[in-house]
Amino acid sequence: MFNLLKAPLRSSSRCISQLRATSKSSILINQRFLSTSIILQAKRDRRSYRRPLKRRRINIPDFATVSQLVNLMGVSYDHLARRLEEMGFEDMNHNFILDAETIGLIADEYGFDVKFGEDEQGEDLVPVIPEENSKFLKQRPPIVAIMGHVDHGKTTILDYLRKSSIVSQEHGGITQHIGAFSVKAPISKKVITFLDTPGHAAFLKMRERGATVTDIVVLVVAADDSVMPQTKEAIKHIKKSGVSVIVAINKCDKENANPEKVIADLAANDIDVEDYGGDTQTVKVSGLTGLNMDTLEESIVTLSEILDLKAQPTNIPVEGWVIESEVKKGMGPIATVLIRQGTLKPGNVLVAGNTYCKVRSIKDEGGKVIKLAGPSTPVELWGWKEVPEAGDEVLQAKDESQAKKVIETRINRLSKQKTAQSVDVINKLRLEHKKEAERQDQLDELRKYGLEEETEDSETDTVDKIKEIKFIVKADVSGSTEAIVESIENLGNDEVKCSVLLSGVGFPTDTEIDRASIANAIILCFNMKIPKDVDNKAIKKNVEVRHHNVIYHLIEDVTKILSKELKPIIELNVLSETDIKEIFEIKGKKKKITRIAGCKVRSGKLERSGLIKVMRDEEEIFRGRISTLKHAKDDVKEIAKGRECGVEFENWDKFQAGDVIQVYEEKVIPRFL
Repeated sequence: MFNLLKAPLRSSSRCISQLRATSKSSILINQRFLSTSIILQAKRDRRSYRRPLKRRRINIPDFATVSQLVNLMGVSYDHLARRLEEMGFEDMNHNFILDAETIGLIADEYGFDVKFGEDEQGEDLVPVIPEENSKFLKQRPPIVAIMGHVDHGKTTILDYLRKSSIVSQEHGGITQHIGAFSVKAPISKKVITFLDTPGHAAFLKMRERGATVTDIVVLVVAADDSVMPQTKEAIKHIKKSGVSVIVAINKCDKENANPEKVIADLAANDIDVEDYGGDTQTVKVSGLTGLNMDTLEESIVTLSEILDLKAQPTNIPVEGWVIESEVKKGMGPIATVLIRQGTLKPGNVLVAGNTYCKVRSIKDEGGKVIKLAGPSTPVELWGWKEVPEAGDEVLQAKDESQAKKVIETRINRLSKQKTAQSVDVINKLRLEHKKEAERQDQLDELRKYGLEEETEDSETDTVDKIKEIKFIVKADVSGSTEAIVESIENLGNDEVKCSVLLSGVGFPTDTEIDRASIANAIILCFNMKIPKDVDNKAIKKNVEVRHHNVIYHLIEDVTKILSKELKPIIELNVLSETDIKEIFEIKGKKKKITRIAGCKVRSGKLERSGLIKVMRDEEEIFRGRISTLKHAKDDVKEIAKGRECGVEFENWDKFQAGDVIQVYEEKVIPRFL
């Protein structure tokens, strides 16, 4: 181009053609340069990406930090960090913990097949589903759950059916456990297995569990009380589980009974009653007098025949559910188990949750030792290594060796689940520590130059932390323990809350008393008579032990304990008002000037000993006490309404004419949860 400009002027067409040729060559050079740059950048990207040509297999733990993953895969930390940010991970650093799912996705993108540290699932037991047309299927007794609101007479109905006296044994008139028993109905002579589920709200899970394992639910509603909160909860569980239901309208012998209202309320709560053209039977009964109890029994038997209930008693492992469990003195852990299928014999090995049982003895609900227990039979089993939890599924193992392997697998699985749940917490804590360290570095840098960080709101440093009241819960059976913990652990508010440190079955142990002493915890004992030696140990350790037999009394007690920790409301009541009319200045020794307020009492009486506050334009400007109160030249204790006086305040003299002195009293109003 430069030579072209120096050359003699030629024809315009020739010049234009040369310019075009020169421009084309320049464009080609630029294109080659750009292509080369793109290729070089791509190579650099490939080097940073370092993706293997062939997929390789690597072993990675179930959880790994970003740094560990970088080292295991041999990739660039910066590139991996950018990729994680694209996946939605914010504020991530080198010690951020990744779970197995995330690790698998990342490794796949980098061309790796991942084998996690503990891929093997271990040995476990699962229920065996019998074939529908199996020749081994036999008719079995129906399992009937009695459900309803507290004090609606569920246990009284069962009393009449089995001719026993259970109500008198229940504390507070309510059933505290799930009672499971089989009876031969007096009219039809057919066996029916009953579950008496507690009606109190605290036993929500126990009732839900009862509805899960049963075939028929008898919903008991009192004719003088109608549908109540626990009745509605029971209806929800019935609908959720899909079991058949019969409504027993109890206490129809009472003068104020109104069964028609009960039927209407049930229809309004989604129960399709026969009285309104539905399928659900309603029977008007009285567990006290026996009114229509034969009709109720007939309804249960008829419905069970329609349902055609069958189970496989032979050639199949034993299966069932733990209905209740406890520790009995001289026997150790025992459990009430409802057999679902199979036939249980002494010597069988059963697994429930994270414990197992080599059956040493089988007892029926009356305490009689039996040799066999088939489907729909509730039995008490002795031989458990530890106390199983109510609601655990019971499955038969081949022998103790298999049972131990199954338990080991379940404990490992549970450990993994707990670790997975804690990963997010750990990451959050690490992030908070990182931010706090960065903030501290900034403060240190500011202090070097004599500066302090300005904060918009310093209240966060003065806000009181939530106070935790700690408890240890011990009960006679596991179902009650679970219900108590469920009921109290959510009590509290943003000032005080309940914290359950430990819970279990049986008397408090020495270790638990020591733990309570160290943590300043209260031990709650339910439905147990504590031995004197245990009480004495607690007294020596200054540990408070509270005893209860009725669960709602226990809940009320815990609520009161928490309420005592709430800051009370301080209410100010104004007793009198005094107007400041004039200001007097009196010279004293060393020319010290004392300001005196010339006042007139408007209402009530002005007392020198009272608490006072000074108001100006309806805003408080001082709160304190009066040091001197004079009428004329005399010191006085009080001034009545309409009289004049001189007032001097303790360590304050910024008053002015027009201010109002108010005498008040503080009224402490306690607060409750």
